[in-house]
Amino acid sequence: MEREHEEAMREAFTELDRLTRRAYHPQASEADINRLYTEGAAIDQGWHFGPHREQWEFLKAVRSQWECEPDAVRQALRHSLGTPGGGLDAVQRRSIEQARILTTATPRSEIERGR
Repeated sequence: MEREHEEAMREAFTELDRLTRRAYHPQASEADINRLYTEGAAIDQGWHFGPHREQWEFLKAVRSQWECEPDAVRQALRHSLGTPGGGLDAVQRRSIEQARILTTATPRSEIERGR
């Protein structure tokens, strides 16, 4: 993945995360939620069907894993750093770091929207 594509992916993912957080905000109306989900889906589909699908899906998965299983992510990262070759490339390691930052930045609201 070229550097400029990686930077674009990181910006798009940060925006997707921001839209998702706003959709879970307690004051978000149904219209807001629908608009935010539609905008987020457009971002996601652009990357999901693009040439860097694997890196995008890795970033999405590790973002979710940081929320649900942070110890497992830490262990995988330690293993990759301590093993020659490590199984993770530099883009994946940066994705793990981006996902960690986004996960710890502001916790998502615990409100269940039923979606």
